[in-house]
Amino acid sequence: MPDMLNVTIDAGVIAVPHPVCSADELHKYVDTLLDWSKLLDEPWVAIHLSEGAAAALFADELYPLRDQLRSLFNDYGIVEYDINTVATVVDKLLTLTPSFETYYRVKEVLANPINTAPDIIKLTTHDGLQSDLARCVVLIAILRKHCQQPLAGHSLVLRSAPKPIVNVRAQIHAIEHERDDLPELPAPPEFFDGEVLVCDDFKGLVECLDDSAILTGASDALGIELAIKIALFKDDLEKGNEPDWAGAKVPKIGHGFLETCQQCCRDQGGTLSPKILRAVVETMLNQNMAAVHPLRVGKGGDDPQRMRGSDKAQRRDIDYEFHLHYWECAAGAVELGSVVHHNDFSIPE
Repeated sequence: MPDMLNVTIDAGVIAVPHPVCSADELHKYVDTLLDWSKLLDEPWVAIHLSEGAAAALFADELYPLRDQLRSLFNDYGIVEYDINTVATVVDKLLTLTPSFETYYRVKEVLANPINTAPDIIKLTTHDGLQSDLARCVVLIAILRKHCQQPLAGHSLVLRSAPKPIVNVRAQIHAIEHERDDLPELPAPPEFFDGEVLVCDDFKGLVECLDDSAILTGASDALGIELAIKIALFKDDLEKGNEPDWAGAKVPKIGHGFLETCQQCCRDQGGTLSPKILRAVVETMLNQNMAAVHPLRVGKGGDDPQRMRGSDKAQRRDIDYEFHLHYWECAAGAVELGSVVHHNDFSIPE
């Protein structure tokens, strides 16, 4: 499956905190780095840094960071984190390939003035980091406005994100790229206007993802699983629970589920997908069991329940017209079978 989400991490996220930071800020810095490191092995996301990230950190004397971290940890008496673990995560992020520029085939942009609302460029006072962030913001805004995006979009990770969407306005004097889908951009004195999706932690990233769009656009079972994990994550947040992304229990995806689910969604013009995800979440959490009925071998109320060995076929109401058919497996797992119309009692085996 191709990457469904692209994430560009600003160099400011990696930069060691200011010596006059607070203990809480230092804890947040480390927790955020360790949080993002969990994404490194996820198959559905591509993580990038800009080609200039390492150079900007060096120029602003914010890297290497082992000695600076050691001093900060000693000053605040922090012993619960291992300095080498944190430094290794940073080193791994800085050596990620391909870079943002290589992946998107954009090399450079000359833009001035650059304005963002809210003003995220001045979140850092370091010249190198400001310059690198400003360039990335303009390029990401251009790509988002004019080029095809990954299914789950492209997010920019900041040290601190004031709001999920940042508006970008710039005069673009020149752009160097190797793409064939970029139109001619407004030339000064005209302004380019665009926007960038931003977040500052993993929770914020998932909250911005459109699980319904991912469900209807998925090309394989992994895409379906991603949409369900996002829906489960958001359900926990809505209930005030602390989500466990890595430990989330997701159903098996039966061989007929993707096709039937997406066909029904296409027929309904996109209004059905959130209901399907709600039905799947309720199934995984054993909620709203009044909507669940045995899927029988016939239409009679006394007909025996359809079985697949020891697995029981179940039928859950999505709404009056559509239903979710799934297997309640003997080992306790759930396997999604199909999404069907009201008068369809079939389920792929």
